[in-house]
Amino acid sequence: PPPPPPSWNQQQTAYQPAVAYAGFGARLVAVIIDGIVGALFSAVGLIVFFAGPKEIGTCTVNGETRLCNLPTAATFGLAILLWAVGGLAYIVIYCRKVAAGQSWGHKAMGIRIIDANTGSTISAGRVFGRQLARIVSGCVCYLGYLWMLWDGRKQTWHDKIVGTVVVKA
Repeated sequence: PPPPPPSWNQQQTAYQPAVAYAGFGARLVAVIIDGIVGALFSAVGLIVFFAGPKEIGTCTVNGETRLCNLPTAATFGLAILLWAVGGLAYIVIYCRKVAAGQSWGHKAMGIRIIDANTGSTISAGRVFGRQLARIVSGCVCYLGYLWMLWDGRKQTWHDKIVGTVVVKA
């Protein structure tokens, strides 16, 4: 006979995906790819800073005062504004892409971030929280990132903080 249906009193176990957890190498390359994409979002600000209008001013080079081509205050302000807008746009787009399935790096490496208990995708807000939690993973000699090497579910500290796992897609 078939087993009886589970009762309300039974403890539900954590989600165990049908696919394998993502390894360290795939996750590292995905972070590098996403970092390169993030740098491209902020590149406009750097271009404006170096190619924008300049003025002649005094500067000190190796202890000697010289005349130099310096960015104007407007160029400097515009470059910072564009850099900040590009960074903010990247964060918003990244969080929405991960919430919808995969970031650029995840797609390239064939991995995805899912809820550790339900196996479903996570919200954009939770993705943002996970990005903030990455600071914790890096603060003690990157031990939080290396933690996945001996963790049974290959979770880093930021995965544990927000309750996610990274699996092969």
